[in-house]
Amino acid sequence: MTRLHATSQSFYREEVLRSDLSEILRLEELLSELAYKAGFSEERAPLFVVAVTEALSNAILHGNREQPEKSVFLRVRWEPEHKLLSVEVQDEGEGFDYTNLPDPTQEDNLLRESGRGIFLMKSLANEVLFREGGRCVELRFFLP
Repeated sequence: MTRLHATSQSFYREEVLRSDLSEILRLEELLSELAYKAGFSEERAPLFVVAVTEALSNAILHGNREQPEKSVFLRVRWEPEHKLLSVEVQDEGEGFDYTNLPDPTQEDNLLRESGRGIFLMKSLANEVLFREGGRCVELRFFLP
């Protein structure tokens, strides 16, 4: 399901994804287009896409545990009056304790195969907010 709401400059886009990693590939081009539409530079737009696809991957793999009956909800909103591109990713999983995450830069965690997604999102977005017990993450990107 796809819905696009647009005014003269602001926009809102919502997507419902299956809990399948192939869904992320389907959305990469759309995410890039939305970043450029909001005014991201050629250098920053790909970083936006990486942060959002990481959030989607976490929702599919860790939140919904790739259970096909569960969905992931993506909401993208551009608010030009605040120069804010906001992305919400919500899963139908049990949530997690986002206040107690291991530091992936500590020596004991450097060789782990996972555990860097939230660190990466926090490095690429201006703000990362968790709600609904960790089932919803909002990535906020401010433009100059």
